[in-house]
Amino acid sequence: MTINRFYYIDKPIGLTSFDVLRQMRKKLNIKKMWHTGTLDPLATGGLLVAVWNYTKLIPYFEKDSKEYIFTVELNGVTPSFDAETPVDYISDELQQKFKKELTQEKIEKILQENFFWEIQQVPPKYSALKINGKKALEKVRSGEEFEMKIRNTTIFEIEVLEFSYPQVTIRAKVAAGTYIRSIAFDLWEIIGSGGYVSFLRRTKIDELQVEDAQNLDDFDEEKYFDDKKLFWAEKFISLPEKVLIKINNGLPVTYTDFDKPDGEYFVENQEGITNIVSYQRPILKAKRKI
Repeated sequence: MTINRFYYIDKPIGLTSFDVLRQMRKKLNIKKMWHTGTLDPLATGGLLVAVWNYTKLIPYFEKDSKEYIFTVELNGVTPSFDAETPVDYISDELQQKFKKELTQEKIEKILQENFFWEIQQVPPKYSALKINGKKALEKVRSGEEFEMKIRNTTIFEIEVLEFSYPQVTIRAKVAAGTYIRSIAFDLWEIIGSGGYVSFLRRTKIDELQVEDAQNLDDFDEEKYFDDKKLFWAEKFISLPEKVLIKINNGLPVTYTDFDKPDGEYFVENQEGITNIVSYQRPILKAKRKI
């Protein structure tokens, strides 16, 4: 069986993103699938999975924003910036000091001054980010010495939801590729009290709410996402068969029966998206066959 679909999964804690794919491959009896953005094993929440030829559409999600709710513990640090590795706690005296001095207002001010809009961060070494073709996490486990490079990213929104020392719970809307664990680490460096993530949940991928995701335990093959909810509905077009044949053969087509502006479009039929084309009046050109 081959199906071109997107499934939205609420990843449970303890599974890697690849574990989710492994289970779905068994459920659907399909090997060809991938996700649009990794979640840490200790994280939960939305994981968008493309099946079969819809994996070719994944690059169109690369610039999407993601929203997270996460809790930072301000009383210690860990090598992984989360609870996966042992915690090195600060002293009881320092914990009492920060308990008295830190307030939600102070943390909110720090977030707005240091973690809003364009920022730089260093990804955790305990991550799937590849360094010279090898995952950083694998390098750590093999005892290799290496440095992580600074990356630019964008935080669109960030706010404190709740604070009671040592825990601060934060909501952040960020650009794809942002490391939430690095925010916790950088927060520790600014405050000096410690900082690691004890809870992390992805609540949105662009406008896809995690409430619309399904669980793996009661996975429903027929509960897949409408393509037009994932992409822009106005970017979907249908083409006459004779035009599509030329497009599939890589030929540019002069097409005057088109009332849309220049740009890229998803060609659809009853089965779903079949092609991506570009239009520069009056020429249609093939971009990708799905």
